[in-house]
Amino acid sequence: MALSGFGDLLIPCTRLEIVAHLSVSEKGVRQLVRCDFREGFGPEDLSNSEHLTFETALHGDSESQPIVVFNSHPLAIASIGFPDIAVLPPYTFSEDGISISLRGVPKGISSFLALANEIMPPDSVKVVNEEEGENGPRSLLGDRQWEVVQAAVQWGYYDEPKGVSMRQMSERLNMARSTLGEHLHNAEATIMRWLVNQE
Repeated sequence: MALSGFGDLLIPCTRLEIVAHLSVSEKGVRQLVRCDFREGFGPEDLSNSEHLTFETALHGDSESQPIVVFNSHPLAIASIGFPDIAVLPPYTFSEDGISISLRGVPKGISSFLALANEIMPPDSVKVVNEEEGENGPRSLLGDRQWEVVQAAVQWGYYDEPKGVSMRQMSERLNMARSTLGEHLHNAEATIMRWLVNQE
């Protein structure tokens, strides 16, 4: 944590969990987070971090209140340029360190790890090679992506004419339309790359 650029998060928090990515731009990632605050600290104190800016607190009980922040850390910005990987929420920052899970094609994972090593060298990296068996490209999708893809197929999103709109799907899944669109886009891109690589 000390060399990551996120060490100052441990001043107001004992643990910060990134729950979802709300939007992505070339300047950073808007994220939904939950934070275990130290006594005397609150959401506004997250803006004292070098790379996080507090935007708003959503409704919820005070202990698990969802908070929207903007993350401009170089690694968050750099990850945007890797279309063949997915950074899978939830991931955490705590006194034990940072735990981030990635899923994607081997070349994309290797390239991202090389970049991460330059920005903030990890203490350890665990790579699990999931062989394509019965699940095929399913093993490349995160759980939330898989849930969204299944719903889209079952509800007729890919039918002609469409059996459900993006708005209707976002309401049924209780998910922001932008998050739903990001999950679908990333899942579709991953599946298309997998199909091409099989040839």
